[in-house]
Amino acid sequence: MGKRKMTPAQKAAARRNPDAAAAGAARGGSAEIMASRNVGRNLDTARERRTRRIFTTVQVVLVIFPFALLGYVSMAGMSLQDAFGRDPGFTVSFLAAMAQPFVAWLIRIGYRHYSEGDGGYALGNLIGLLCAEALLQNVVGVAGCAVALWRLWRPAAGEITAWKEERGVSGVLFDISGAIVVLAIAAICAFASWRISLAG
Repeated sequence: MGKRKMTPAQKAAARRNPDAAAAGAARGGSAEIMASRNVGRNLDTARERRTRRIFTTVQVVLVIFPFALLGYVSMAGMSLQDAFGRDPGFTVSFLAAMAQPFVAWLIRIGYRHYSEGDGGYALGNLIGLLCAEALLQNVVGVAGCAVALWRLWRPAAGEITAWKEERGVSGVLFDISGAIVVLAIAAICAFASWRISLAG
């Protein structure tokens, strides 16, 4: 039977608990795999429960963001076509709003990695998303990503170095590829906003 391939989260869990790894190896299993099975981040503490609620709230707010924008347009008595025609800046705002559910999905994936012990993955993505939201000038997104990053920084900051060493440059870029896509969209929106402001 071939050796089972481990995920970065499993390797992170194995590093955090070498005693469990040794015990697993003594029972005939892979040391790292046994550690990852037996040890995960303790999500039952009051702080972790609060962190989970904060992440859920941020995700919900970001998902409803585009619907809030559409509702605003509807309440103003305009169609989307009218809004695009009257205000070129609305196009940029619309693109930024449509990107928010994708940001919420990336935050959800990042939290899942964090809960499995792969805090470096989560922090790397949150930093990228925070930069993207700043470029989009989305105050709600900046605040949400900043709060999420703040909640994970203390328990997971020490896992960033291990994540980078384990994954290498190409692996890190692959892990944060979703955040890079949002950054690219944000850069386009920022450039468009700049050109619109110059034209105005």
